[in-house]
Amino acid sequence: MVGKIKYAPGTVASLFTCVLFFLLINIFDIIVIFLITLIFFSYSFIAINNSFEEFKSDDPQEIVIDEVIGQMLTLLAIPIYETLYPLPLIYYCVLSFLLFRLFDIWKPYPINYIDNNITGSLGVMLDDILASIYSIVILIIIFFFFGG
Repeated sequence: MVGKIKYAPGTVASLFTCVLFFLLINIFDIIVIFLITLIFFSYSFIAINNSFEEFKSDDPQEIVIDEVIGQMLTLLAIPIYETLYPLPLIYYCVLSFLLFRLFDIWKPYPINYIDNNITGSLGVMLDDILASIYSIVILIIIFFFFGG
């Protein structure tokens, strides 16, 4: 449904993920949210592989589950951020969103290499996972220097 949005479906999916995370974290423990993310991650490989023929593309913009997983991984590191610099949850969500979208769109090395050279569902997922890792590292550095 989100993938059918004409402009910036990945950004909308990331924003939706932040809102969903903000709601879920008030209901469930972070471990439960991690397990839900793991289930979606596992299912995404099957879903992406089954969608290539329908969309006739190696990385169709209609597939946004990779942005959901990447954004959720960035958000799942919030307990680390909180130990470095305690802030209200909304600040972590906003910064996680901004940094993840920056790295997902900009695609610095090796994200761009993976995006251009690895095909299939692994290629679709891996660039977003690396964008989330970049985001997590930068957020940890930021909060370490603010809190340390």
